[in-house]
Amino acid sequence: MKPILATLLFTGACAHLCQAQKLVDERDQASGWYVPVNVKVTTERGKAGDVDVTLYKDNAVVTSFKAKKGIFSLSLDLDNAYSFIVEQEGYRPKTIYVDTHVPATQVQYGAFPCFVNLEAADKFTHSDPFYLDFPGAIIRWDDQAQAFVPSTGYVTDIQSKMGMLQAQMTPH
Repeated sequence: MKPILATLLFTGACAHLCQAQKLVDERDQASGWYVPVNVKVTTERGKAGDVDVTLYKDNAVVTSFKAKKGIFSLSLDLDNAYSFIVEQEGYRPKTIYVDTHVPATQVQYGAFPCFVNLEAADKFTHSDPFYLDFPGAIIRWDDQAQAFVPSTGYVTDIQSKMGMLQAQMTPH
């Protein structure tokens, strides 16, 4: 029993020290750096069930998988362009674009918490589908925030276009 406790304490201490320590001073001192993206999918009706995810890097499929209860994490290599599509039966697929470029001097950054809300597949049946093909968000590095954030201008524009589509469907 004592060896297990000692191992757990040692493991916890190592995890704490590793988190507190800066392991490199410049990015070119490390390889395999990536941006962690933690995704939680919901629907208009609440929690999402299992969702299908397809990850693209520069428009080429990297992988496809099923995420249980709409929760998954991605580890995206630095200095690349990714998009992922989330799909669930009965809902319109949603695409998220992630630009993982960061300044060469940036050696610390946190995971990006990504929340994706799926809308019913028939919600925009009678409207112009043009804007439905655009990503729901564009995520990129923001120097001022020192973090990966959604492009607020883009999100605002897409939300207003989606609002116009919904207004087209609402009888007056």
